[in-house]
Amino acid sequence: MKFRISLITICILFFLLSCKGNSNKYVYSDGEYNAEINYYNPKTSSKSTYTLKVEIENDKLVKIYWTNGGWLDDSHFTPPNISSGEARFISDRGYRYNAKIVSKIE
Repeated sequence: MKFRISLITICILFFLLSCKGNSNKYVYSDGEYNAEINYYNPKTSSKSTYTLKVEIENDKLVKIYWTNGGWLDDSHFTPPNISSGEARFISDRGYRYNAKIVSKIE
């Protein structure tokens, strides 16, 4: 009887521990995505919304590509976690960004 209880306990613990690593509701694989980017400049109170290509690596938003050929990357902001599909961050110039993943670019 003791062996059976121990085996059941071990199985339950193994199951719980294996589920722990998958706690994110959304997980985006590394790659390029379309994202809705909301921009706000607190110095001028200007704000805009764009749909832009972004790069994700290891659940972090690492790059935003502007339509004029420019980009923002980790030299301009600390890459935020975007595993939930959304992220907020402030750039080195103090601009505020909200990013929401819209679709994967194939």
